[in-house]
Amino acid sequence: MEKISILGCGWLGLPLAKALIKAGHLVKGSTTHPEKISLLHTAGIHPYLIDLNPTYQGPKDFFESDLIIINLPPRNRNEDPSFHLKQLLSVRENMLVSRVSKVIFVSSTAVYPDLNRVVTEEDATANSLSRAGISLLQMEHLFTEVPNLQSTILRFGGLYGPGRHPGRFLAGKKQLGGAHNPVNMIHLDDCIGIIQTIIRDHHWNQTFNACSPHRQTRAEFYTLAAKDLGVEIPDFTEEAKPYKEVSSEKMLSQTGYKFIH
Repeated sequence: MEKISILGCGWLGLPLAKALIKAGHLVKGSTTHPEKISLLHTAGIHPYLIDLNPTYQGPKDFFESDLIIINLPPRNRNEDPSFHLKQLLSVRENMLVSRVSKVIFVSSTAVYPDLNRVVTEEDATANSLSRAGISLLQMEHLFTEVPNLQSTILRFGGLYGPGRHPGRFLAGKKQLGGAHNPVNMIHLDDCIGIIQTIIRDHHWNQTFNACSPHRQTRAEFYTLAAKDLGVEIPDFTEEAKPYKEVSSEKMLSQTGYKFIH
């Protein structure tokens, strides 16, 4: 059994925590909302009320774990474009003080530019920014460059699953280009399964893409998703749009993981 702290028990973090508890781990989970404390406690999670505004404010023993999973979506503030960077620097400082030995950092395939081809882990660039205007590669390096810290970076593609049905993403939209572009998506079940595989089989000091290898075009995927949900099917044109096709081959070959979706 390992002690695992999950920074951010939201859409991914909460079901992940439940799965890790079921696997026999002791799990600490953070929330910024006082009303969620009882929800975490009921799920068997050791709950922590934590604020990152942007410096860490909360119990220091949250970081007294074997592994920290950082699941903190990048959000900047207009008055402070370095807000998220300051958050992560504060998290790293507390980790180093507590001498955490392992970290999983949840990143994004937004780290890749649209190169109109298959992209692998080596194609990441610091010039690729998240929707919050943050260099994801810079964020990753905060943890991969720490001596004696076993870090694994997970670059997830488009997240979908319970509460995030892809049928809603483009429902009813008209004149959409890029009909034949590949989609880079991953279901919540596979996010959890991959993280569990990394922990169980000790795949540390790695950077992995994680998108479903079951390929569909943009038009195919969103048309089927809309039909499944019973909403208006999006309308696509033949207009070409820049794209990237994110390869998960490195992760698949090294971990042997089998995608569910």
